[in-house]
Amino acid sequence: MNTPAAKTATPQRKGNTVNDNDDSPERVVYVVDPTMGRDVQPELVTRTNTENECAVTGVVIDPADRQQLLYGTVTGPDGRFVGSYFPADIVRQSEWRVVTADGAEYPAPSEGHAVLALTTTLRRA
Repeated sequence: MNTPAAKTATPQRKGNTVNDNDDSPERVVYVVDPTMGRDVQPELVTRTNTENECAVTGVVIDPADRQQLLYGTVTGPDGRFVGSYFPADIVRQSEWRVVTADGAEYPAPSEGHAVLALTTTLRRA
């Protein structure tokens, strides 16, 4: 993709994490698949916001087009991992699941319900 983000994003590998020294709430990450042509590489973006004093981070594929959430995580105000959420059906963005830090899994009717549960009830559990 010939986008300005592709020219400016230069993530550096450090262990198993990407450290691009970018404190903005949205980071562009390019998926590298050696079997795909360069013109069809999907774009992944992380978006972070604050809900009920918790950091909510979502990983979105193809942000310029369909904006499908792959998964999200919630971290409490103390920095403790509360849990994650994801759609079991990524294409339809349905059948949402919540997984808490202790491994318990719950169904959720929507992304909003999943985030609300993790930032309120399950956060205090």
